[in-house]
Amino acid sequence: IQGRDMKKILIACGFVLGSCFTLASALAQGAPLQKDCALCPELVQVPAGSYTMGRPDGLSNERPEHKVTLKAFYLGRMEVTQAQWKAVMDSTPSANGACGPDCPVESVSWDEVQEYLAKLSALSGKTYRLPSEAEWEYAARAGTSSLYGWGDTPSHEYANYGSETCCEGLAEGRDAWVHTAPVGRFPANAFGLFDMLGNVAEWTQDVFYKNYLFATKDGSAWVSDAPGAAFARVVRGGAWNQDGASLRATKRAQAITVEPSDAIGFRVARSL
Repeated sequence: IQGRDMKKILIACGFVLGSCFTLASALAQGAPLQKDCALCPELVQVPAGSYTMGRPDGLSNERPEHKVTLKAFYLGRMEVTQAQWKAVMDSTPSANGACGPDCPVESVSWDEVQEYLAKLSALSGKTYRLPSEAEWEYAARAGTSSLYGWGDTPSHEYANYGSETCCEGLAEGRDAWVHTAPVGRFPANAFGLFDMLGNVAEWTQDVFYKNYLFATKDGSAWVSDAPGAAFARVVRGGAWNQDGASLRATKRAQAITVEPSDAIGFRVARSL
């Protein structure tokens, strides 16, 4: 899509976030992917925009709803895979190694991910980071306001997740994997991003807060200098061993930075 054509689409839609914005984003998927080095993950440029973060009928930590306005940024097209991790870190930490090199790396702590990002930055000459929680939700929603990017009902046709019984994987429909699935096996969202919901939950940069009362409004990561606060970071997206409700685009969870989990991975981000 050329810049003037995108502008025409947004003008026709009245600059509102919704179906027209999703259409414009979907058309923009034809743009080339960004790859900064041979070992770097492919990046999608997520467009600038505004959205309402959170949900009034969600859990208490998803409230209050608040408007966030973000600059464009790059986000990993896929979750970082076991092969990509090994190529940079020369280690194979994943508990589900049998899934293969194209499956997401997991069992990596937030602190270990910071080491990977530092090495990737050195290799590429670009500054890699984790997405902020606001960037993550914006990218996962991709212009939609539904519970999931595809609608209001969880579906194994669109994501890899578990049974309604706690902590058990489930193979059903397109979701043929009881544990993690190779990345990119489910439809991409309107921004051209795969597996934003399901497969593995994803680390973000933000410290976990119990609500959004003092959340940032510009899409930047919400951090804290309070003693001990930085040890609990936000993870998003739900995972292979969680129920459908855990995949909601607004659902928040926390994990301890030094404790890896076979249900938590990540994708990279960087600023333009």
